[in-house]
Amino acid sequence: MKKWIFAVCLTALLPLLPACQSHEEEPTLDDPQYLEFAGRLTPETGFYTKAPSDASVEGQPGDIISIELTESGFYVIGRISDLLGNIEYKAGRYSISDGAYVLNGYGRLLFDHQTAGNIDVTVIPNRGATQIVRALLTKAKDTNPVYRTWVIQKTRVTTKGWTTVSAEFEGCDFQEIADFLRSNSHKVPSEVPERKLISLSFTGTESVILVYDDNSADMGSFSLSGDVFSYFWQEDWMKRAMGFTFETDEAIIEYVDGKCVLTINGRIRNSTTSGSVTFLLRPYD
Repeated sequence: MKKWIFAVCLTALLPLLPACQSHEEEPTLDDPQYLEFAGRLTPETGFYTKAPSDASVEGQPGDIISIELTESGFYVIGRISDLLGNIEYKAGRYSISDGAYVLNGYGRLLFDHQTAGNIDVTVIPNRGATQIVRALLTKAKDTNPVYRTWVIQKTRVTTKGWTTVSAEFEGCDFQEIADFLRSNSHKVPSEVPERKLISLSFTGTESVILVYDDNSADMGSFSLSGDVFSYFWQEDWMKRAMGFTFETDEAIIEYVDGKCVLTINGRIRNSTTSGSVTFLLRPYD
């Protein structure tokens, strides 16, 4: 059974998959729609939201520091959000038209997608001046079926204290999960956002992307070495969203009937209670 070590075994997950009996070495999936166009753009000086003549200072709020273009046709823009250099991410859909990347809600990008390395990118925003920006294009690898967008179908949360309690949810609604934890006497941060986790993307540029129902996103990075899947998050999204903290930077991904089961071990914030969060994922395309 092919697996990436992302957390612990899946014994507690079996009730999540009553109809799924066959485990697969690798799923038989069609290539994602935009596989050949996928990659990451990292500008040398940032895509500026103001006119080029006003963009004399690097690293200002509003500057775009990266654009991730996924295999399944999603883009994620990373912007500097404040003077401290914090980064916020917004997601959307892109398509290809007449050789241009059309980013829904943002504009168009023109560049040679077949050549990795430092390239010129023509940026034509829906609002603002056209710019030609020098950027590093990192091409996506296409050697692994996990490199695509996966839709959150179900979420299973298990807590282990004096007793073991589990609950299964359709999709991933943070408020529902927080209410479950509170109802079982666990302290949950009061600032749990009222939003849902919609999808997870693993890209061939080794990015992990979490997209929410308000089109905001969180991003991390990962590496594969043999069967080991190691990751790093820009922010502790799990603690913010669900009241969990990570115990490890590893997890398990397994394929079942063409779907993906991902398990992360955690610990309830400010508690000795441990637990796990498991996602049942279906391929977006």
